[in-house]
Amino acid sequence: MKRPVLTDIQLRVMQPQDLPLSFNIYISTRLDEMQLSGWSDQEIHQFLDAQAQTQHHYYMQHYQQAKYYIIEYAQHDVGRLYIDDLGPEIRIVDIALLPDFRNLGIGTTLIRQLQQQGQRQHLDVSIHVEQNNPAMRLYQRLGFELVEKVNGIYHFMRWKYPQTMETPV
Repeated sequence: MKRPVLTDIQLRVMQPQDLPLSFNIYISTRLDEMQLSGWSDQEIHQFLDAQAQTQHHYYMQHYQQAKYYIIEYAQHDVGRLYIDDLGPEIRIVDIALLPDFRNLGIGTTLIRQLQQQGQRQHLDVSIHVEQNNPAMRLYQRLGFELVEKVNGIYHFMRWKYPQTMETPV
């Protein structure tokens, strides 16, 4: 598949009927690590589905003003992007792509777009990232810096708006 350009990527507001898709996107991000658990596929899917629902309820409770989007690429639902941009910074609450659409530049394109929004609005962009998440390299490459470690699991990272934007590689 060719590298996407911004016009290939669309965001649509998540609707209640998108919840199963959102849960499947979450599950796809955890499957590899859960395969090491020794559980059956059914047990893994039940556990991850419960985790996805719990995460969704947490987000709804703690990020009530956030915008919840489904990422579309080439007319396919490929991921989700949750953004809280009404506070003192733009917070990427969650960004995740289905496996077939990772490493194509979709996430990079969306994050660069959020950084451009941050520059226009004079806002930093922040995200919590699990310390073992392979996307950590992406965030570092895009200028995010570690602010603090949270609960020994997450890194709170921030991109500061006065930075100049690099051209995409």
